[in-house]
Amino acid sequence: MVVVGGGKIARDYIDIADGFRASDFDKDYVAIKLTWANAALFASALGDYALTKINTSYDDIAEQFNDTDKVVVCGGIAPEQSTDGVSAKLARAIGADMVINATDVPGVYDSDPRVNISAHKFDNLTFDQFREIISKNEQAPGKYGFFDLAGINILQKVDIDLVVIDGTNPNEILQTVNGEHKGTLISNNI
Repeated sequence: MVVVGGGKIARDYIDIADGFRASDFDKDYVAIKLTWANAALFASALGDYALTKINTSYDDIAEQFNDTDKVVVCGGIAPEQSTDGVSAKLARAIGADMVINATDVPGVYDSDPRVNISAHKFDNLTFDQFREIISKNEQAPGKYGFFDLAGINILQKVDIDLVVIDGTNPNEILQTVNGEHKGTLISNNI
C-alpha cells in the first residue's frame, strides 16, 4: 500500500488559501483533494502493478488491500490529520509491521541537512526520541515536517516500526522492504 501526500502543490494551495484567511479545516480539505490527484497519478505510473481506483475511506482502502495482490494507492482521508496519520491508521487496520516514510532526505537529522551540512543523521531512534525531535515542528496543514504527532502515537501504541528513507532513490524503498536501508529506524525495540 502506498499513501501519497500532497507535496509542494498542496503547500502552494494552502498558502493561497491562507491568503483568503481560510480555516485550517478548509486548507486541509483542499490539500486532501490534491493528494487524491497525486495518488491517481502515482497509480497510473505503476501501470498494471496498481489498482487505478483511488478510495477515500479507511474501510474501503483496507478492504481493497485485502482483496487484491496489486498495489493500493491512496491519499488523504479527513481534515485535521496528515497523510502520515492516514498511513499509521491504515498500517494498524491491515496489520502491517512497518511504515516506510519516503521523503526528500535520507533519514532523521538533528537539524535540516539541506540547510546545515553538519547535521547529524540518526540511524535508530525510539518513538519518544523521535517525538521530541518532531514536536518542534508546527502541526498544521502543509507544515507537518517528517511525520505528524498523531501518527507517531498510533505507531508507538500498536508497535509498528517507522523507517524514514530517501524517497528520491527507488532502490532505497526496495532495500527497506528487504530489511536493509540507509535511513532511520524508529521503533519501540531500540
